[in-house]
Amino acid sequence: MFQKILVPIDGSQDSYCALKEAELLAESFDSKMIILTVLTDANVIEHYPGNFLSTDFKKAQAQRGEKILNKAMETIETKGEVETCVRVGRASEEILKCAEEKDVDLIVIGSRGLGGFSRTLLGSVSDKVLNAAKVPVLVNKVNCRI
Repeated sequence: MFQKILVPIDGSQDSYCALKEAELLAESFDSKMIILTVLTDANVIEHYPGNFLSTDFKKAQAQRGEKILNKAMETIETKGEVETCVRVGRASEEILKCAEEKDVDLIVIGSRGLGGFSRTLLGSVSDKVLNAAKVPVLVNKVNCRI
């Protein structure tokens, strides 16, 4: 039924809980999991004078992405196929683009990420994905201990 499952993670507890739920689904349906993390675009800070800030920011972002994906791979125990992906940009937009480009059948996403106050102002990533995705979206609200 689900050949490819996209799981966006941002380093939050909820995203890793969604990953564990996606793992159960992937094992049940013998699905490939695509684990995606989206990093903030460095262009946000490039208008400041000097390039040290953007260079350090880009390096820190790359390290953050690697750390998130490494933890994701340590969290799961699946024997099935897993692909990891890092993108840069707005989370909801990049999740939707990735879903379309990778031709996924399901998106499994946590109900809350690292956003806090900004979620109230901008709307949550999961809400945007849920409303704009062309494939089924499972918004995981299950708490887990990892």
